[in-house]
Amino acid sequence: CGERPVAQAAAQADPAAAPTQARLRALENTPQAREWLGQQRFERDARDFVRDASKLPAGERERRAQALETQIEAREQSGELSAGETVLLRAALIEAGSGSEAEQKARLAALAERYRADAARREAAFVAQQQADPRMQRYKAREKAVVAEVMAMTTIPGGLTRDEYLRQRLQRERELAFDDH
Repeated sequence: CGERPVAQAAAQADPAAAPTQARLRALENTPQAREWLGQQRFERDARDFVRDASKLPAGERERRAQALETQIEAREQSGELSAGETVLLRAALIEAGSGSEAEQKARLAALAERYRADAARREAAFVAQQQADPRMQRYKAREKAVVAEVMAMTTIPGGLTRDEYLRQRLQRERELAFDDH
């Protein structure tokens, strides 16, 4: 005997618990289900495009690539796609799209540079934020003193290794520095 579908098995076990068409439709209309179905459709469309792009007429290929690019942009902006996922998808679109090999290489290089520059901007903003935070400045001042103190110790309390003890002390300093009480 093969396995039965879940709905059929549930109906036979307890007919009252079986999902009815109305219940299934209601579930499919929830925001979470619509979001999940949209994500599944997007992933399927992207896979199908990459697989079939070379067989598509140029106009259809460009139209589908642009539609996917629009979705990628929206999904990246909403946080649904990470920068890494976005780069991979955009690179696949470039490689599957039209244009000579030289054009594709140039577009891939521009894509990589765009994300490198974006990462550098985010890193600089994070560093600037940390430098402006008085709590971080307090922690950094204490961090240097704690490291010097622990490194100068000849015996470490509690049977810990120097690294374990240092890690605990620095964690405590972070808690003290960032405690808002």
